Amino acid sequence: MTKLFSYQNRPMHMGPYALEKLKYTKQLPNYTTLPSMAPLAFIKPAAPLSIVNAMAEYQAMMDVIRDGVVKKQVASIPESPNERSQHLKSFGYFCDASMMGTCAIPDSAWLDQPYANPSVDRLSHALATKQISSLASGIDVVMAMLREAMQAPVTDCLHHSHALVFLYEYTRDAKTNEPGTDWLQDAQAQRAALRASESASVLSAYIRSLGFSARAHSASAAEVDLQHLAVAAGLCSIDGDTINNPYLGSRFGLAVVTTDLELASNDYLLAGQTPPLSSYLRPSHDRIRKPAQAYKQRRFVDGAMPFESIKRADQPTTYIDQANVQRVPKRADLFARSLFGDMGPKVQNAARNGNYVRKSASAFAFRQALGAFTLLQDGGKAPTVDPSVGDAQRNADNIKATAYWLGCDAVGISDCPDWVYYSHNAAGEAIVPYHNQAISIVIDQGHETMEGASGDDWISCAQSMRAYLRFSLLGGVLAQQIRNLGYSANVHTVMGSEVVQPPLTLLSGLGEVSRIGEVILNPFLGPRLKSGTVTTNMPMTHDKPIDFGLQKFCESCNKCARECPSGAITSGPKLMFNGYEIWKSDSQKCTTYRLTTEGGAMCGRCMKTCPWNLEGLFKELPFRWAASHLPRAAKTLA
Repeated sequence: MTKLFSYQNRPMHMGPYALEKLKYTKQLPNYTTLPSMAPLAFIKPAAPLSIVNAMAEYQAMMDVIRDGVVKKQVASIPESPNERSQHLKSFGYFCDASMMGTCAIPDSAWLDQPYANPSVDRLSHALATKQISSLASGIDVVMAMLREAMQAPVTDCLHHSHALVFLYEYTRDAKTNEPGTDWLQDAQAQRAALRASESASVLSAYIRSLGFSARAHSASAAEVDLQHLAVAAGLCSIDGDTINNPYLGSRFGLAVVTTDLELASNDYLLAGQTPPLSSYLRPSHDRIRKPAQAYKQRRFVDGAMPFESIKRADQPTTYIDQANVQRVPKRADLFARSLFGDMGPKVQNAARNGNYVRKSASAFAFRQALGAFTLLQDGGKAPTVDPSVGDAQRNADNIKATAYWLGCDAVGISDCPDWVYYSHNAAGEAIVPYHNQAISIVIDQGHETMEGASGDDWISCAQSMRAYLRFSLLGGVLAQQIRNLGYSANVHTVMGSEVVQPPLTLLSGLGEVSRIGEVILNPFLGPRLKSGTVTTNMPMTHDKPIDFGLQKFCESCNKCARECPSGAITSGPKLMFNGYEIWKSDSQKCTTYRLTTEGGAMCGRCMKTCPWNLEGLFKELPFRWAASHLPRAAKTLA
């Protein structure tokens, strides 16, 4: 049944803006009025509090990996350039681009003097001497890969004939005296460029994995003029010496992938037009791809989701016997056990070869950037603590507002008790707890894609990888900001973590334990999320746990247990397990199925089928109210 005001019937490649309702022409634009685009600097020495300074290393890392090895085997892909373009645009929108376009590259787009990111040289030197902590596993392989990439000669991209253009809109500007916005001044261009670079680096890797040459071009490192290509791709029109978009004006950032893969060319946007009123009525995931709309009536510190409407509690709704929680080694993690062969040779081979990621090209496209970011998960802090970070409430406000402004979906702050740390790292070395504060961050895996998936088909792994990369980037920038201000901070990601993250997500008020097992379910996203953690010793005020009636709901529902293809989710009551009162799933069954399933790449059937996996429109507010206040009706609601 079509949902009221739903986007479900809109093809993915058309995106969140009704670009099809604008007017286009085939007349060639006059590019001569546009000055050559200048590189964007990611450093503000005169503004030490600016978040731009924390973005510098991550932007430089993406500029390092913007090129790479082209797979020798050419994949079987659609013959039609138009169909190819639609597929790539859909992938770009999956990565949360605001607008996408494709074009043949006009001669005017090639820069006479390509520009390079000066931070790349500094990053290269730092990595050559960097002492990597035990947070990240397989770090030697990642280091070797990146050092080789930095030393290799840049391949010629002048033979590239077509371009894929990414446009990321600005969010709204911070208001005067708005709490939490101390770090956000004059940083819109860098934020949009950072997010656009993330997508461009992923899709350039994807195209290379198909057997075609591709290189990403960012606002800080490029051989092409991004403005010219935005015009050529039908996303902008020329207005004197600037470019404009009918919906956004000039409030956007750009990135480009050039390639020798033939794509369809969009028509040129007619200058001086205003979008028709009907183009504003079509719904979309505004919170993700239209951030200015999402925060039009909300403060950044509060986030886009109304957590203020959720009941807070002094203790989590799941009992934790903290005194009896035993710290476990990283070796006990089921993916680590898979690598060591604890679950048999078939599972071990799948884990060692990364087949569960490699067999899906769209999932593997995220792997290079994910590996690269592990090198930035920790680092040295400034020698002195900045006077501005002495107040715990102000720190918490700045952390939350900055995370939401960057594009995180939910943020919570808690203490970081010793019992959430692993006892030993993957190498068997003892871990001594080192931070007492935790910032938990949630990334939405994407409702549109989940709606179109079975849950355990070929998109599941890509959904996970996209969310993991988003946290690695945005959580990493947040941690670097903390270090820049004089406190230590570590990022705990899927590639390397020294803390058990679900209890921190629970303590920070981002959800409740669900029947799915260790999965924390969010009241607005359901289980359709991935989480990550930043630990630090910077003082911050904490959030309280939440109670939205999930425990009684999950007692009655059982839908995830019925739908689980591996039979890993229990339909029985809660049990005490290592100090936690939870519905204990069979983690070995789950992991085995996810790694070895031949009908897809990984699995997310529990997320797909959970009644809380909602689109997030007002149409579903009555369901949320009923699920929270009438949990005995769970079976009917499910």
